[in-house]
Amino acid sequence: MNTDRHHLGTESVGRLLFRLSLPSVIGMLVMASYNIADSIFIGHGVGSLGLASVAICFPIQFLGGALAIMAGVGGSSIVSRSLGAGDEDRAQQAFGATVGFSLSVGVLVSSLSLLFLPSLLRLFGATEAILPYAEDYLSVILFGVPFQMFAMAGNHMARAEGRARIAMTTLLISAILNIILDPIFIFWFGWGIRGAAVATVISQMVMFVWIFGYFYSGRSSLRFIRKNLLPSFSLIREIAAIGSSEFTRMAAGSLSMVLINAALIRWGGDMHVAVYGVIHRGLSFFFMPLMGIAQGFQPILGYNYGAGRLDRARSSIRLAIITSTLLALAGFLTAQLFPAQIFAIFTRDEMLIAEGSRAMRIITSMFFVIGFQIIGSAMFQALGKARPAFILSLSRQVLLLIPFVLTLPSLLGSTDGVWLAFPLADALSCLVTVFFFRRELRYHLITGPEAA
Repeated sequence: MNTDRHHLGTESVGRLLFRLSLPSVIGMLVMASYNIADSIFIGHGVGSLGLASVAICFPIQFLGGALAIMAGVGGSSIVSRSLGAGDEDRAQQAFGATVGFSLSVGVLVSSLSLLFLPSLLRLFGATEAILPYAEDYLSVILFGVPFQMFAMAGNHMARAEGRARIAMTTLLISAILNIILDPIFIFWFGWGIRGAAVATVISQMVMFVWIFGYFYSGRSSLRFIRKNLLPSFSLIREIAAIGSSEFTRMAAGSLSMVLINAALIRWGGDMHVAVYGVIHRGLSFFFMPLMGIAQGFQPILGYNYGAGRLDRARSSIRLAIITSTLLALAGFLTAQLFPAQIFAIFTRDEMLIAEGSRAMRIITSMFFVIGFQIIGSAMFQALGKARPAFILSLSRQVLLLIPFVLTLPSLLGSTDGVWLAFPLADALSCLVTVFFFRRELRYHLITGPEAA
């Protein structure tokens, strides 16, 4: 039995949050660097159309990631709470269900996307100028989707048993390899945007081998048990229900990216799609670590809530909010003060830099509330409370951002309507999060799981 998980109930909450979050934050920073490096090499090696094509393809990649995260979040919530309650069998069943689901769905997503690739790209907003680049890129990327989905779900399982370092190492290996291979394939081999995709797929395959080896070697208390890989419908339904909030957030993010790209093409052009692609990648350097804090925080909250240690559960929530808010504030200040310098990393196009700097300042004007929103949603996921987590995920990406993207550009007659949709959605969704958060602390985290 792995002793790391016992620390979830005994070690100082502050030290524990630091110990579990730091590897996750480092891992997420590495993943952000992974995406940023891709865009930098594509921007300088292919140009603005290459950046635009990656922005068009990203929502499709995001959907695969959303399914993996749904399985990982739902499964890890069950695993951490089961370990906290001493139910080893249920933890093993949830692990098997999670990895089996992620592999099978990964193959399905990849196959269907390849079958309808040109139509899919046009549906997601590819113009005739962007389409050839997008096809070259995504036709390769899709082969790595099953490997990526398994690795992402497996990382959540490792974190659920308190092994955040394993998850961090998985991401480090993949990201460093991708950064090394990108310039080789793009510039030395002369493969252009297809070279960036080949580098990504090779890195994902290595990531798969590493995390599979961790579980197969016996270093984990979670094991591959054949019967658990074909789980009961009730267990899959519970995993999907808990993880549905994260899936909804990411799937809605994918839909919003499609609608944003369409609005930018209508009211601007291919250059504005490239602008959004750079902003999205640039902000990931701050957004991804926020996810890392949430991932480090969830097993602490889930374990202590399952064990009935509510004082420790509340302490973990408070510390996670403070940490994530400080990080979001750092992102806000960086984007507001140095937007031109950020864009200059990706491109030498002066028009792209000028328009991108203005857009970035508008988009990030409420970024400092993002940390609280993420921890609020992560709290409900860790507690296994699917409904409020689902509503919080819907509030920003579906109920607010999408309607603003659909209406504001027409009202303002320019791409400014797209940029303004972001801070408005952030501000209003923060208020929704406050409402549910205060209610949960007042009525449920006072008396524990039995009262909830």
